[in-house]
Amino acid sequence: MGNIASIALSPYRRFTWTLGLSVGFIGVLLSAVTLWACSTFVTRDTVELTTAAVVKHFAKVPQLAAIFPESSGEEGSTSPVGEPHTPHSQTPADLLQSYDRVLPLVRMHFDLYSILDANFYDTEGRIVFSYDKEAIGQEVDASLAGSLERAATNAQVVHQRLSGHILHLWMPVQREDGQVAGVVEVKRDISEQDRQIGWLEGILMTIIVLGMLGLFLTLHHVFRNSAGTIDRQNRELEAMVFRIERTYDESLQALSSALDSRDNETHGHSFRVTSYALRLGMEMNLTDRELGDLARGALLHDVGKIGVPDAILLKPAELTEEEWVVMKSHVEIGYRMLRHIAFLSPSLDVVRYHHERWDGGGYPHGLREEEIPLFARIFALCDSYDAMTSDRPYRKGWGYNEARAEIERCTGTQFCPEVVRAFLRIPKERWLEIEEASREGEPRELLGQMLEETMSMKAASMKGGR
Repeated sequence: MGNIASIALSPYRRFTWTLGLSVGFIGVLLSAVTLWACSTFVTRDTVELTTAAVVKHFAKVPQLAAIFPESSGEEGSTSPVGEPHTPHSQTPADLLQSYDRVLPLVRMHFDLYSILDANFYDTEGRIVFSYDKEAIGQEVDASLAGSLERAATNAQVVHQRLSGHILHLWMPVQREDGQVAGVVEVKRDISEQDRQIGWLEGILMTIIVLGMLGLFLTLHHVFRNSAGTIDRQNRELEAMVFRIERTYDESLQALSSALDSRDNETHGHSFRVTSYALRLGMEMNLTDRELGDLARGALLHDVGKIGVPDAILLKPAELTEEEWVVMKSHVEIGYRMLRHIAFLSPSLDVVRYHHERWDGGGYPHGLREEEIPLFARIFALCDSYDAMTSDRPYRKGWGYNEARAEIERCTGTQFCPEVVRAFLRIPKERWLEIEEASREGEPRELLGQMLEETMSMKAASMKGGR
């Protein structure tokens, strides 16, 4: 289940889904806008053509214009077509008498534009002519009164699209004086226009779909190539960083071995204390990066002894008070030597504070308890353990049990209790293995092997190999 989730949420799959959904959304939105624009265009164009045609016929055919009664019976007024008004203008009653003669004339002109039904209203909302003879003289239907009023009052065309392919229009007819003589309501069949616009919409939709698919495939291809290039460059960068870190560590190993060689009493000391510190750090669940920083600090913990004269460093007898002052200065000398190297910054806690004590009796700053950095507390115990178990010209090294008892005795005074508890959880055999390896191998080679095996050691300890 975990593997399935990790695959489903991989960056590659997330990008593919995001790109697909984005392109799909844009495609749907573009298609909707295209369909709306096409539908709006055909409707508006049909309305304009129909209106222009109807108005033209009313202007040029007196019989059509005469359908609307004049608003005034005064002599001298003009009809919509510019003919002198006569008191014989047709009324609805007149139209009923001449309906059979007028209807073919209206149909002849209106059928040219696929008009299925027509009603002519005067300005008061009465039907003065209709395809339905029985409707003549009736008032406008209440549901249509609003559209009729807007057309008559504002002299503008009002339209709406009915279900199917029917366009419903109200067109005002004006006289020469600009006054509205009446309103023509028509229902026009626009099936042919819809068929043509549907064909156009189909072509546009095909172009959009193919375009979006092409865009998706192109961007997906670019992403795959870019991701492959970035992944390859990341691997190269990681390899380069590894080589640089390996070079750093090898340089530190060489420096550590040189320090061990200067003091015959401490042959193999750097390997042992670094190995002890790593094992104890793993027991305390330090991260991989923290283990690396701890290891480098352990390797360089006594680098400041470069500044201590041989007469003091190698003196076989007990040091005087003045000589102890010089010896103790090695921690600050080491810190000053390394503090400008950013790569080693996390490791300097070991170099500077590994002689501090839990009870505050250490040097150089007399820190106490958790004021002492964790790396320094871990290393202080390992350094003391190695000092107790290593042979000196003036004494034989202690065994594990004696050193363990001394560490327990100094818990809470010299050593951090938490670090001591971790030390005691590690089996005796693990400490003795490190001592045996130090006696049998070349310390510098052992240091390299030990640093390379750190991660596998950590994995083994997490599985219970304590």
